[in-house]
Amino acid sequence: MRTKTVLIIVLIILFAILLIQNSGMAALKFYLWNIYAPQFILVFLVFCLGFLAGFLTAKTGRKKDQRVPSQRSTPSPLKPQA
Repeated sequence: MRTKTVLIIVLIILFAILLIQNSGMAALKFYLWNIYAPQFILVFLVFCLGFLAGFLTAKTGRKKDQRVPSQRSTPSPLKPQA
């Protein structure tokens, strides 16, 4: 297996252990909202939001890289310039 694949598998296993060990109730306070949920659900939601943000950032970065460069007319070294 490639190093990248092994690293992804190890990170997934560590993330699963993190979720299993944090099963107590936790409060998430955001302005006027109070959300009480098991901590592993909140950790999982934050992980998903981070993954989504990284994915969208990488996707917009790829679109910028794939644009066709503008066709500029460069002076030819054989033609005399006026």
